[in-house]
Amino acid sequence: MFFRSTLAAVVFCAVNAFPARAETPRYDRVVSTVTLSFENDGSTDRAVLAENFDAGADLYIFRSVEDAKPDSPMEPALLKKAAAWSGGMWGSLPSLDSSAKGSLIIKSQNEAIGRFRWSQTLTVVYRSHEFLVAGLTYDSRDNLDPKAGGSCDLNFLTGKGVRNGKPVEIKSGAIRLIDWSDEKLPKECKF
Repeated sequence: MFFRSTLAAVVFCAVNAFPARAETPRYDRVVSTVTLSFENDGSTDRAVLAENFDAGADLYIFRSVEDAKPDSPMEPALLKKAAAWSGGMWGSLPSLDSSAKGSLIIKSQNEAIGRFRWSQTLTVVYRSHEFLVAGLTYDSRDNLDPKAGGSCDLNFLTGKGVRNGKPVEIKSGAIRLIDWSDEKLPKECKF
């Protein structure tokens, strides 16, 4: 009895510590993928966005295994549920990109539906064995009210940013990707 409950606890902890190991994206739900090197060292990492059919897309990150053979599978490193908003049609589909420095770029937008239009870009880096949201660019507008909306471009690593063309300081620091929520945008990006 003790052995079974201990084994169950170990399995539960292992699955919850590395949730991506327990789940991989269904290929028919993939909306975007990018291959990059998070450590900019020539290693191959991959990020995949897959529709979750709940107005969002889940992010799966896979890392290459150190000293692995070229045909070795990548290791699941992170699963972030609802990492990007998805409206399921052109103008509201999320996408992935990468920067020259090995950062992951997650893009979300609503350029298709309603009067309130917006676009958001998250810059994700890998530092000290953590995926961090290092930057946020957010633009919004109201198609009926030209004075509504605004823009912000924040760098959480440097603590500097721009809001509607004016410099701002950010005190929050980098945010772990697993803790990020679009529903809790920094005050500098609320208009």
